Order: sequence, then structure tokens, then C-alpha cells
Amino acid sequence: MHDSLEQCPVRGYFRGSREINLGNGPMQRLKKSYERFLYMAAKYPLQDSNDFVPPTYAIDIMWHAHMQEPLKYAADCLRLVGYIISHSPWPIIEDKKMKKKRDTTDKIWKEEFQSEISTDHLYNTVEETYD
Repeated sequence: MHDSLEQCPVRGYFRGSREINLGNGPMQRLKKSYERFLYMAAKYPLQDSNDFVPPTYAIDIMWHAHMQEPLKYAADCLRLVGYIISHSPWPIIEDKKMKKKRDTTDKIWKEEFQSEISTDHLYNTVEETYD
């Protein structure tokens, strides 16, 4: 798997992370970040079918897990977001537009949750530390 990540054409798509702790605490925090991602999708709906909200690598893992049950995924999206969020694994978006979308998402996330989207899933609120 590590070798395929090195050869993957979208290697720079996600900012770095390759290792994620899948223990109970980190998974709960990761789930919370994904729930926040869904909240963002509901509050800031996409403008058209070519629009894109860039997730972090960690959030994308939860997104893929959620999509493993397509009927539940569709029902959850309709109930929580109001529309089914289409997942395009390799969006065909120019680099400048991708950077602008990422910067906008990062800014809104920080305003909404007072944390960085890239580290949101790492903060342990019980111990008030980062993993």
C-alpha cells in the first residue's frame, strides 16, 4: 500500500497524513470531524454539480466508510444535509481552483469550530491535548 501511495497521481491531493491511529478515542474524534464536514455541506451547499468541498485525508476515510452502505448513506445525507453528497475521488479541478476551495473551506471551518480542519480530529477534548 505504501508503494502505491508513492506512485499515486494525486499524491499531493491530501496534505501529508498517511498514518492514522484507529483506537476508540481517535475514531470518535474522527467521527466528530466527519459530522462537522456534513454540517458544513448542509450549511454551505454546493453551487453546482462541478462544485467541490475538499475533505482532509482523515475525513475522506470516514466518508468512504459511510458510503459502504449506500442506502444508509443516501438516507443520512438527505436527512442531515438535504441532498446526497456526490463523492468524486479525483475531481477534475484546476490547481488554482482547488487551492481556493481548500483555503475557503479551511477558513470557514476555523470560524465555525475554532479549530483547523487538518487537525480537528486529533484534539482530545477530555485531556485537552493533541494526539
